[in-house]
Order: sequence, then structure tokens, then C-alpha cells
Amino acid sequence: MRILIADDHKLFRAGLVLVLKQLGDDLEITEAGTGNEAIDIATTDPSPELILMDLDLPETNGLEALSAINAAKGDIPVVILSAMEDQVTIARAMELGARGYIPKSASGDVMINSLKLVISGGVCMPLGFGENGGRNKSNTDLPNLTRRQLEVLRLMATGNSNKEIAHDLGISENTVRVHISAIITALDATNRTEAAYSAMRIGLIPRGTQILG
Repeated sequence: MRILIADDHKLFRAGLVLVLKQLGDDLEITEAGTGNEAIDIATTDPSPELILMDLDLPETNGLEALSAINAAKGDIPVVILSAMEDQVTIARAMELGARGYIPKSASGDVMINSLKLVISGGVCMPLGFGENGGRNKSNTDLPNLTRRQLEVLRLMATGNSNKEIAHDLGISENTVRVHISAIITALDATNRTEAAYSAMRIGLIPRGTQILG
């Protein structure tokens, strides 16, 4: 079985490889340290049969990579492995096509059993997810942003001007302004900085992003 591990921490990847050996002896494990590498590997034949991905990835974050992979290779199950355990982030990942969400705090046995469930066609979720109205409430509250708007949001949050965003994405400044207006509205914010902080809070951009107003 071909498995892709996408995580920017080499030690975590190494430990995960040891855990995954419990799935069998015929594993072919490939590793990626960035979101862009994960997308490239996932969309190149032969594609992995299972992807384990962190959310806080450099270059392209996990949610963006998940969306891109699901759009190109929707038959590949993607399981999120993340230290972020809030229900809004989990719900967002599932909306974007994840087949499971495993907290990094989970034990090796829990992780293996969860992955076996996904491999057999099921969906794995953290214990307690959806309680207290969690998932249903989150689905109605999450902003519905396109992949392009997520790209604009990421660049906007790190202080890029409209001109710089337009240049990086190969679009016009007017299109950037339209996207930013839509982003601010979707996040119920009043300005770019507030929108960026809101996006980081709910997991649309990695926590720890240097937000510049």
C-alpha cells in the first residue's frame, strides 16, 4: 500500500513511519515537508492510496492542499493528523473532503485502528466530535471560500499588497479587490486584519501566521 505522509517535522514523520508498520509489510511510504510537495506527489502517477496530512504546513497549508488534492484526486482518502482539535477546524477539514481527523495526541493504537477504518471505506473522527451541537453548528457558521479566495487570504494575512497578490497569483488588482471584499464579508469582519485573525482562529490559515495590517 502506498502512503504519503505530509508533515514539516522530520521527527514526527519518522515516528509515524514506525507506527504505520503495524498496517503491514507491503507499505511504500513517501514523505512531504510542504503542502506543495504533498499536492505534487498526490497528483503524480502512481498516486498514493492513503494520505496523512498535517494542517500547519509551509508554502501551502493543509486545508488548501486537501482542497487541491480532493479536486484533482477525489478517490484518494486524506486523513488529517493535527495538534489542532477544535471542532470548527475539524468540521472545516471534513467539508473540504477529509476522510478522517486524528489528533496528534492520539495513541498509536487509536491511530492504527482509525486508519484501518478509513482503508476499509469508513470515516474516522475524534472522540467527542459533534457533541454539544459541534459539527452541525460549525457547518452553518463556517465561511464558504473558494480555493482562489483562500490563496488571496493567505497572502493578504502576511501583509502582501493588492499589487503583490495580483502578481503572485497572475490575476488583476481589481480581481484581488473583489476577492478581498468577499473574504471580509464571509468572515464577518470589518477590515483585512480582522479577517486574517478570524481566519487563523478557525483554521483557514495556520496558527502562528505573522499577520500584518
